[in-house]
Amino acid sequence: MITLGTAIAILTSWDKPWISQILVILVIAGAYVIYLRNLGHCPPELRLRRKGLDLLLAGQPEKAEKYYRRSLAMLDPSDQVRPLVCLADALMDQGRYKDSKEYLERALELGDSTGSGQVSMADLLLQMGTDPEKALDMAEQAMELSTGRSRRDIYFGGGVNDDLRRARYWARRTQALVQLSRRSEARQAIDRASRLVESAIAESRHTRPHNSILVKLILGGRIASHRELAMATTHWQIGLAFLALEDSSKAIEHFRITRDTDHRGKYRRLAQQQLTRLES
Repeated sequence: MITLGTAIAILTSWDKPWISQILVILVIAGAYVIYLRNLGHCPPELRLRRKGLDLLLAGQPEKAEKYYRRSLAMLDPSDQVRPLVCLADALMDQGRYKDSKEYLERALELGDSTGSGQVSMADLLLQMGTDPEKALDMAEQAMELSTGRSRRDIYFGGGVNDDLRRARYWARRTQALVQLSRRSEARQAIDRASRLVESAIAESRHTRPHNSILVKLILGGRIASHRELAMATTHWQIGLAFLALEDSSKAIEHFRITRDTDHRGKYRRLAQQQLTRLES
């Protein structure tokens, strides 16, 4: 592999000085963009969490867990909210529900203003089927904390992201209401989730975020990847909601979209598992 220093030495040996100078600038700029994309300017614990997230979304929670634990060990207890939630997600994906719940409770005691910990707790409780009332409460808190914020959305234009978050909330609400045997309300909830995702898809075809060139350079393909992930996870939750309502045809429809949309791995595999079971 050619190092940055070697590349500059080769380029500066060219006959025309102005050409070599331009190429040197381009090489340095490219190296800096790679440095930023790899979070070289960020604290080590954040870089570890990023690696863990990439592994988790690739469907490798055991490997992700190791990075999250290293990240957790670098922080004071009062600053551990984010790695606690991340670690809980990795444990949940491994089916270690009791351990996951303990870490989520620690994170929520510290206070999670993003809604991430609340939504993870809602998902955990829905998978366990032990406390649908609390799952409802957690899902509602997550929606209130994560939607309607004034910060600019760098992934979608307009209100697409908020509509997707609300669609996921109503899908989770559907699952909780089914567990509470409130099927009429559950039907109303899934209808609302379906309308919201349809609206978000329609709007996403005509809107794009107004990102600076620097943001585009730093994030690169992660912008498109995040858009796909947001769509995939929304259809995944709606598929689970229809599954809870025993509407297999609708569940299959949304699991197929999830499978075809998620290019990271985790939700594609989960959706395929559900499709294999339902279509057999």
